[in-house]
Amino acid sequence: MSIMADFKLPALRHNTRPYLLSLAALLLVWLLAFADTLHSMLTIWLRSDTYAHGVLILPISLFLIWRKRQHIRQTPLSPGYLALPLLFGLVLTWYFAYAVAVNVVSQLAVVLMLPLIVWLSCGWQLVKLLRFPLLYLLFAVPMGENLVPWLQNITADITVFALQLSQIPVYRDGLYLSTPTGLFLVAEACSGIRYLIASVALGTLYAYLTYTSRVKQAIFCLAAIIVPILANGLRAYGIVLIASLTDMKHAVGVDHLIYGWLFFGFIIFIMFYVGSFFADKQPPANAPGIAEKHNNVAPGTASAIGGVTIMLLPLLINLLLPPLAQQPYYNLVKLEQSLSPANANSALPQFTDSSAQLAGLWQANQVDILFYSAFYQHIDDKKLVSWHNQPYQSAMWTAANTQRRQFELSANRFSLQEVDLRAVNGQKRLLWYWYGSGEYWSANPYLITALQALGKVFHFNQHGSFYALTVYYDDDIEQARSLLNDALSQHYKLIVSANSAAQAELSLANRSPEP
Repeated sequence: MSIMADFKLPALRHNTRPYLLSLAALLLVWLLAFADTLHSMLTIWLRSDTYAHGVLILPISLFLIWRKRQHIRQTPLSPGYLALPLLFGLVLTWYFAYAVAVNVVSQLAVVLMLPLIVWLSCGWQLVKLLRFPLLYLLFAVPMGENLVPWLQNITADITVFALQLSQIPVYRDGLYLSTPTGLFLVAEACSGIRYLIASVALGTLYAYLTYTSRVKQAIFCLAAIIVPILANGLRAYGIVLIASLTDMKHAVGVDHLIYGWLFFGFIIFIMFYVGSFFADKQPPANAPGIAEKHNNVAPGTASAIGGVTIMLLPLLINLLLPPLAQQPYYNLVKLEQSLSPANANSALPQFTDSSAQLAGLWQANQVDILFYSAFYQHIDDKKLVSWHNQPYQSAMWTAANTQRRQFELSANRFSLQEVDLRAVNGQKRLLWYWYGSGEYWSANPYLITALQALGKVFHFNQHGSFYALTVYYDDDIEQARSLLNDALSQHYKLIVSANSAAQAELSLANRSPEP
């Protein structure tokens, strides 16, 4: 009998079922209301090597919750009505982000709803107990691509520094590294973003399972960020070194990616091995007991109704709003007439699925200035700011320098982005570009995206736009700036008039060459 008593299951609460029903109802509505966003995450997991780990995040989180099952039984449950305004804020954020297809924001909002759903249906005490498994779900969101240019530069810096220490002559021009044996490009695939994301996801989990000290957890998580960045720089150095020593016969092409994964696996093993020497003893789980009972007749009913109502608000709003204007809010005829034809070439930006676009040449002091513009109406799901819409073709060009500039003409002023570009054949060109939401222009794509979301929801600023001017130059970059400034000043009014709400036939614009 005593042996059987040891295996007796912990007593369950009699008032648990209403909370579970409330949680189940909220999760079901969450799944149905945000199915498109969840499907977009799944699609990225399956097609991208960088985010393939996302498939494992939910099972890992569920396992971590299962490990705390005894503590869950002891946790008192009560509806958390304070979660309602926070849930409303996330649903509102999702609605605006979804309107302009900003996937990372809409996906983050949807995942962050899960802790609030648990809080709303079961109370803050349960959320506090499960905070790590619930927040670990954030690693399922495909994000981090905006770090790629920064990581590319760090990788190039480390590689150049290590080559100089090795007494190997190297010349850096942007992301191109030239040595006596060949020319190397620190491409996006060499940035180490996939190693960094995987390291942070694994390192955070390892720190949670291995340490109880918050200080140790923070130190190991910091190491999981720094170590792969430094290791990727050393990996790039090793590739250049091996290629140089073998006269470009090894460590180039596909095999350097294989070396990368082997090297990354070795680095992670060493990091975990060193971290194991500082592991904390895990405290024993307390004996399960019976949690406090509540006298609510139907606990969680009101909170479930409130949560369901909030999550279904976007559907109601879409039904009540009038349709967006079908006619374009831009007029490109006069702007197109000012341009000479330009053939599609490597200097054109890469923008896809636009409602209309123009590409052509202007003259400034007998020098060709290439102008490009693309417009995106709000009546479709195509978005202006995205990873596949790029101001320059990264496969052909690399940035040697970037800076934000202000363009001023009389009382008109707006910011534009300047990029000094290099090609593999040594060509140089200066690029100016900016984005627009209706008649407002800025070099800040995030600000323009926010204005587009407001415009699409509240029906103003009925289109998004992109503009670029570029010129080739030899050595005098100041002269290139002067040429771009003269061309923009001369044709500024034409660009402004293209943003008017006057309707015009766009057949000419639609026949313009696309990149």
